[in-house]
Amino acid sequence: MFDAAPQGISRADISRVTGLSKPTVSNLVADLEQSGLIRLSATPTTSGNVGRPAALYEFVPEAGFVVAADVGASKIIVGVANLLGTVIAEQELETGPNAETALNRVAETARQMLSEIGGQAGSACVGVPGIYRPHSDSVEQALNLPGFEGLRVRARLEELLDMEVHVDNDVNLAALAEADLDIDQTNFAAISIGTGIGMGIIVGGELYRGGIGAAGEVGSLVLHDSPADSNSSFILEDVSSAPAIRKQFGQAAESGHPTELHGSADVPEIFDAAAQGDPAAVHVLENAASAMATAVMQLCLIIDPERIVFGGGVGANQVFVEAVNADLHRRHSQPVEISASTLGRRATFLGAVSWALDELHESLVTDTLGSQR
Repeated sequence: MFDAAPQGISRADISRVTGLSKPTVSNLVADLEQSGLIRLSATPTTSGNVGRPAALYEFVPEAGFVVAADVGASKIIVGVANLLGTVIAEQELETGPNAETALNRVAETARQMLSEIGGQAGSACVGVPGIYRPHSDSVEQALNLPGFEGLRVRARLEELLDMEVHVDNDVNLAALAEADLDIDQTNFAAISIGTGIGMGIIVGGELYRGGIGAAGEVGSLVLHDSPADSNSSFILEDVSSAPAIRKQFGQAAESGHPTELHGSADVPEIFDAAAQGDPAAVHVLENAASAMATAVMQLCLIIDPERIVFGGGVGANQVFVEAVNADLHRRHSQPVEISASTLGRRATFLGAVSWALDELHESLVTDTLGSQR
């Protein structure tokens, strides 16, 4: 009902959709209305029938709230959304020196927001960097945010917020947000390319986490082995991440590739220069795009996505997206569609809102009816 009839639904339509008898529906509607979860809509409808317009019922947006947060290496986004998913409070904070500080700031800000709106949240979802292991309630490989070692993340957040909390990888949640924008495509991937590279996978309309929660660590995909005496491998993050692109550009400038940029130029400047034909910038862009295209080709052989969305500071850059698409078209007659995310830095946060709402919707009606008995 939350998704099927956001503008309101009549008792007759509820009966038709659910298969429940009209008397049963009338009793349920009366209980939900008395609890304050639903109300009569101001706009009745005739539904194409002759006679008195049918009364429409709609959910009361303020009858429930969720907390959502995206914990990044340097910034946190925290917010509160109402029952219909409208974000009514949102704030960006400094992450702080470690994970414990970040969790405390999430909880403190969320509590303040809820206090200001006079509401109570029934669910929360928090995105974290690295790999979240649900069985041990721990985060691993969050290389840019120290302090997760020995920290039981979900338990700590539930203690601080005094509600049920769901924790997931940040790129997984970004994939959920992308899925909400295009519900017709149920098999796709969202790849975040920035300081690191990660991927969220949607299969059959559901988020795929893998056997131990580590699915999507595409940044560690081996492109080729380094020289035998180095005992290391050349991975995707060594070529296509933001630090790698900056490093390669500095090396290209030092080795004599012509450029009008300083060797310490940042990624947006490098890509803008590449679009204008700067030789050193073009060289670096082509290397990064080729490596990413190689990774995409391998991913398509394994998960066969209908579409791939690029996000992050590198991935959402249109020059980079066009370069990857061009490389793919040179290799394949019908390559997968690559597009840039339109959600920007809020992708993970919006995915957290979506996940928390799904959890709240699952329990809200049942809990409300139970309290009426």
